[in-house]
Amino acid sequence: MRPSDRTGELLVLAAAVLWGTMGIAVRRADAAGVGVFEASAWRAGIAFAGMLGITLLTDPRRLRVPGRDLAFFAAYGFVSIALFFLAYFTAIRMSSVATAAILLYTAPAWVAVIARLVLGENLGARKGVALGLAFCGCLLVVRAYDPAALRLNLPGVLAGLASGLTYGLYSIFGKLGLRRYDPQVVLTYALGFGTGFLVLLGLAAGVPLERFSPHHVMRAAGPVLYLGVVITLLPQWLYITGLRYVSAARASLVATVEPVVAALSGYAVLGEGMHLSQILGGALVLAAVLLSRAEET
Repeated sequence: MRPSDRTGELLVLAAAVLWGTMGIAVRRADAAGVGVFEASAWRAGIAFAGMLGITLLTDPRRLRVPGRDLAFFAAYGFVSIALFFLAYFTAIRMSSVATAAILLYTAPAWVAVIARLVLGENLGARKGVALGLAFCGCLLVVRAYDPAALRLNLPGVLAGLASGLTYGLYSIFGKLGLRRYDPQVVLTYALGFGTGFLVLLGLAAGVPLERFSPHHVMRAAGPVLYLGVVITLLPQWLYITGLRYVSAARASLVATVEPVVAALSGYAVLGEGMHLSQILGGALVLAAVLLSRAEET
C-alpha cells in the first residue's frame, strides 16, 4: 500500500469514528427540545461558518467559481447535506442509534440499484449477492418478522433507508467536485447551500422561524456545537480530504466502522440494546458492503 493510500484511509477512518458518536448528540438535543430541522440547520450552519472562515483567512480567491458550477453545489447541498441530515436525524430519533446507522449503510446497495436502472450498468454476480445480503440484513434489522414492531417503527425505518440513499450519493458528489476544486471550496459551498435549504424546508414544514434562533437552540448549546464542529466540520473535512488519496469505493469501505462505533456508543452511553436477529442483520449489511466493494478496491 502506498503511503498516500494509508493517509487517505486514516483520514476516512477518523471521520467515520466521529460520525459514529452522532446519535448521542442528536438524542441530547432532542431531549432539550431542539427538533430535527433546527438541529440539522445549526449543524450545517456551524460547519459552514467554520469552513467559510478558514477559506477566507487562507485564500478567499478560491471561492470564485463559475456560475454554471453553482447548480452542482446547490444539488450537492440539497441532496447530500439537507436531505441526508434530516433523514438520518429522523431515523436516530425514531429508532435506535444502531438501527439508524446500519440502515445508513445500505448506501452501496442504493447506488448499485440506481446505476442499474438509470445507467444500465450490469450488477454482476458479486453485486447481486451483495444486494441479496443487504436486503436480508435489513429485514432482520427492522424486525420485519414481527409485524407489530415493524409497524411501530416504520417511520424510522423509512427515514433510515432514505439516509442510506442520500449518503450513497455523497461520495459521488464529493468525487465529482474534487475534479475541479479543493476540499475547502467543495465543503464551503455544499454546507452553505445545505444550510439554506434546511431552513427553507423547515419553514415549509411549519417550523416557526424563531425556533431557528440562537436563543431557542441555546437550551442544547453543547450537543448542537458538538454536531456542528465534531460531527460535521471536522469529519467532513477529513473525509473529503481522504477522497483525494483513495477512491470513493475504498472510502465507503473504510467508513463501515461507523455503525460499529454507533452501536457501541448507543449501548454504552444511551443504554440501548439490540436483539440477536438485529445483530445478525447488521453483520449481513456490513458483509454486503464489503462484498460490493471488493471488486472496486
